[in-house]
Amino acid sequence: MKKEIRIAIIGCGMISHRHMTVIENLNKRGENLRVVAAAEIDKEKLLAWGKQYGIDEKDLYQDFREMLKRDDIDEVEVCVHNNLHTSVATAVMAAGFPCYSEKPMACSYADAKILYDAQKKYGQKLAVQISSIYNPQTRIAKKMIEEGKLGKVYHARSVGHRRQGRPGYDMQFFSKDFIDPEIGVHGPLFDLGIYHLAQMLYVLGMPELESVYGVQSCDYWTHPTIDAQTNRKAPVEDLGIGIAKFKGGLSMDIYEDWAIHMDEIGTSFIAGKNGGIKFIDVDSTGGPMAVPEGGGIVGGGHLQTPKLEHFGVDEDGNLFATKLDCAIGDITGQQELALHPEMVMYNDNQLHWYSYLRGDLTDETRIDSPYIAMQTAFLSEGVVLSNELGRSVTADEIKKMSKSIAIREQKTDFGVIKYDFDEYVPE
Repeated sequence: MKKEIRIAIIGCGMISHRHMTVIENLNKRGENLRVVAAAEIDKEKLLAWGKQYGIDEKDLYQDFREMLKRDDIDEVEVCVHNNLHTSVATAVMAAGFPCYSEKPMACSYADAKILYDAQKKYGQKLAVQISSIYNPQTRIAKKMIEEGKLGKVYHARSVGHRRQGRPGYDMQFFSKDFIDPEIGVHGPLFDLGIYHLAQMLYVLGMPELESVYGVQSCDYWTHPTIDAQTNRKAPVEDLGIGIAKFKGGLSMDIYEDWAIHMDEIGTSFIAGKNGGIKFIDVDSTGGPMAVPEGGGIVGGGHLQTPKLEHFGVDEDGNLFATKLDCAIGDITGQQELALHPEMVMYNDNQLHWYSYLRGDLTDETRIDSPYIAMQTAFLSEGVVLSNELGRSVTADEIKKMSKSIAIREQKTDFGVIKYDFDEYVPE
């Protein structure tokens, strides 16, 4: 039997249920994972969560700092909202625990860099949830580029679209923290955008950014009745677009919305001299392990079946188009596992993390999600800063102008939690 991993959860909101679903499904496959404690500032939510998952009340904490005094925890999963990721995840590592954090890594590049550097400062392992990079779609596309099947790659497009789906506003079963400018801070680029941008950057080999021009908008339809229902304090953008230039001549146009009056926007793609690949149904819900038995995905949405379409020209000048099924559960995914069983560790965020903790994956063989997430935050903040300044910004300017905005004091029913983490020092 595999060594047991004893897990603690911080934050008992919607995304924590997805973590628990993955843990349950992985245990059915023999992973030997055990959730031993959870923390949540909302006592009612905490007790309901404990009852749902059979966690004894003595192992439930309103103050996560008390939970971190335990000596029987192997790792901590941070399921709080955006602008608390740096605050809480840094505290977890400072307390001596490996940390798996939800996306986005942070709401600014400065805070992402602080969290990234905390790994070395505290000597702890860290991972960030980016489900889109853990599946055959991403692996096949990355390999095609590395093998030169597209020729020189010169342009990419990162796309995410919802007809009307602002979490916490149109979809009120989501936390209202999404549209809180202090907690959620940013809109689609830092929400679902991480799945699309991170996938593009990773597949492209993490190209070095030179500059970016960006525009954001919060002009989509609102209504005073819903404003009152959701306690909407100030606009959070519902559209983020940009054009980025990377070293070597690569360009990328970026489109990410929460809501827009349009049915179809298109998909992400990568174009090269000899060929191009289109990304269809990119995973943003966690893959098959995130689906409970007999139920739907927590938070809505459907189980994606990622595909690729490969377009090109052969040596005789003939144009071709090839469709590639890339879902984990289809024949392609099953055949990959039959030939390379170890690839199961690359098909799920959490399994990848647990495999890294156990030593089945090393720093060399794991996917470095913290670095990918940090670079995604870097590009996303370039769009934000460009919009604020009304001009393009260079990579050096992003590093110099980025500021730490992560929450340092949090008021709760039991007092104020003060977070102590490093200041950002521009590179």
